[in-house]
Amino acid sequence: MKRYLFVVALLVGVTLGFATWIFSPLKNAVKVADSSYNVIVRLYFYALFALFLATGGLSMFVLFPLYKVAFAPKAAYSELPIFALWMHIFKVMWRSATNQQYRDMYPSKITDPPKLNTDRNLVKIKPTWQGDSSNCDACTFTCCEKLQCPLFGKNGRCLSYDSLFFKYFYCGRYPENQAQIDYYDCPKWALK
Repeated sequence: MKRYLFVVALLVGVTLGFATWIFSPLKNAVKVADSSYNVIVRLYFYALFALFLATGGLSMFVLFPLYKVAFAPKAAYSELPIFALWMHIFKVMWRSATNQQYRDMYPSKITDPPKLNTDRNLVKIKPTWQGDSSNCDACTFTCCEKLQCPLFGKNGRCLSYDSLFFKYFYCGRYPENQAQIDYYDCPKWALK
């Protein structure tokens, strides 16, 4: 019986080792594919922004379905304030182009993966925070209101949540550093 268990354990070990050896290149291929996807998503945004700049924002009206997919795919067309979004994109692009401090607050590489929520390895909740630890509903001065984000719906729901913009750019990555926390005067997060 011991010999049988030893042979079975040996066979299982050899099989797992062989499988690891065979599938290791595939694991690396998946990592490359993920990085490629991240690059493609960011290039899609850069193309939308370049079109926006080149046409003075008119591309957003002509190609609105492409912008909707990027910024608020789950929102109904009737929920989206098109002219307010148009102005907001101008403001964000202007701030990003003219304010070095603002650009430095959001360091990211073109291959960085998406983020949907705050990275708890970087930040902790301040002891003075009165609200629920899973959201920012108790905040009386939200980041969205400070930026006058038109995607912050009338019912208090983010129309952009889970969108490509949310995950790859500012919202889903917030906060990543002390400069972001200070800029938005955030009452919830503190850097670890």
